[in-house]
Amino acid sequence: MEKGKRSRAQGCPSCLMPFTFCHLPFAFCLLACGCAGFWDDVTSRDFSWSAMFTKPNPLLVLRDSSDGDKRANALRALREPKQYGGSDAEQDAIVNILTTAATTEKQPLCRLAAIGALGHFKDPRSVKGLSDAFYNASVFSPETSTVIRCQALTALGETGNPAAVELLARVVREPPAEGTDLEKQQTLDVRIAAARALGKFSHYQATEALVRVMQNDRDVALRDRAYESLQAATGKKLPPDGKEWEQLLHQASYKE
Repeated sequence: MEKGKRSRAQGCPSCLMPFTFCHLPFAFCLLACGCAGFWDDVTSRDFSWSAMFTKPNPLLVLRDSSDGDKRANALRALREPKQYGGSDAEQDAIVNILTTAATTEKQPLCRLAAIGALGHFKDPRSVKGLSDAFYNASVFSPETSTVIRCQALTALGETGNPAAVELLARVVREPPAEGTDLEKQQTLDVRIAAARALGKFSHYQATEALVRVMQNDRDVALRDRAYESLQAATGKKLPPDGKEWEQLLHQASYKE
């Protein structure tokens, strides 16, 4: 087996910001305090929740329950209002709830649930929320942090928003970590997750980052993942040696 070859080219497996129409600046403060007024306000408004959610109403669960599993299920149940004919106010409420949960929830399972839900949102604010979730994961243990970071990168790819490419490209091109074997593996897992997510983008910056990894990185699993993502993003079936991919980058028709 080639040196550095891994058995699998996989990444990692896979309180809330209150919403009021005129007091959004106080959201984090209200959230941290567990303000009952926020939840009374949101759950009593004439929002079209029934068109988006199944029972039990996830907002009531998030307001009333501290059980991690129940809260995680509630966060997963949240859907993007605009995709169901919702209003701007409804959109703001759900985006704020999820982006705050993804970055500040104390329970990792809840953060992962919020991150996964945001990956299905088209709202541009989801990219900022997921990027913040990636960086804020450092409050947990290295093992948990790695899982959350991988999930955030995967979700960024799922958004399909080109604004996500900058972070993904930066992560995939990070140098190998120094330290213990576990620390090196965790960094590699995060980079592989970024490489996989970049396969969602037919975008010059994404392609260039993947080509550079395929050409220069020593890790076989990461190079293989970059190659698979290049094929997915471009629709091209070029050899994995990098030369023809380099030529593709220099084609005037391919550059932005």
